[in-house]
Amino acid sequence: MSTGRRRVLLTGATGTVAGQLLPALREAYDLRLVDVRATDRDGQVVEGVELVDLLAVDDTELHALFEGVDTVVHCGYVRPAGEPSYAEERRNVDMTQRVFEAARTAGVRRVVAASTNQASKWYEQPWAQHRIDRVGPEDYPRPDTYYGWAKAAYESLGFLYACGALGRAVEVVLVRIVAPREIDAADFADRPLERYLRDIAGYISARDLAQLFTRSVEAPSVEDRFGVPFQIFYGVSANARTFWSITNAREVVGYAPQDDSEVRFADDIARMLARG
Repeated sequence: MSTGRRRVLLTGATGTVAGQLLPALREAYDLRLVDVRATDRDGQVVEGVELVDLLAVDDTELHALFEGVDTVVHCGYVRPAGEPSYAEERRNVDMTQRVFEAARTAGVRRVVAASTNQASKWYEQPWAQHRIDRVGPEDYPRPDTYYGWAKAAYESLGFLYACGALGRAVEVVLVRIVAPREIDAADFADRPLERYLRDIAGYISARDLAQLFTRSVEAPSVEDRFGVPFQIFYGVSANARTFWSITNAREVVGYAPQDDSEVRFADDIARMLARG
């Protein structure tokens, strides 16, 4: 029996980002969860997870998993087994390509994928030198790690699938998440003040993160100015100290963040600034 709710497939369902999204996604959607393990980082069982390796499952099983799905929220990530390398991160590009391809062939409307500011992290260098004030999704990707390179690579893959060159266009949103965690000033006791202020600028609360993802799922259109259903959004709250632009997220999907790190961590910020 149909519930009338949007059917959403969540990959990487036991991961940290997915854990912050799950309460909102469970409330809003007919949710299917997949991951390679059933427990989160704390060893707690995540209810309803199906054990599926998106890199290993054959094409027929993968297609069946995506059949009847309206939107895929892709948070799946394979952590490197050793030192960061091209080969290790290439697995994540391969996995994400399989997600896009399965979405295309199964008739999925939209893929909303967790990306990262690491796709453009090099820009933090001129920002720290006071040479630039803001970076936006329209700026050329400039990763400075293999991790960031992989994210930039599958953002590019996302455009390929969104533009329709491979057949049916899949609507694609990439969310470049910056600092999705509560920020403990004690962790920066022996580090330069600028590193603390960087995380303050990049903070996104769990409720703002969930809002950004759900609005990216539900927006009637994610077309860019050329009519291609493709967007890259930065995932940050409405922080007074900001570097990553969320203008297009506000305009395209109506993102309206409720939190500001300057308020959330006001006492800690005052102490850290006094320390210098």
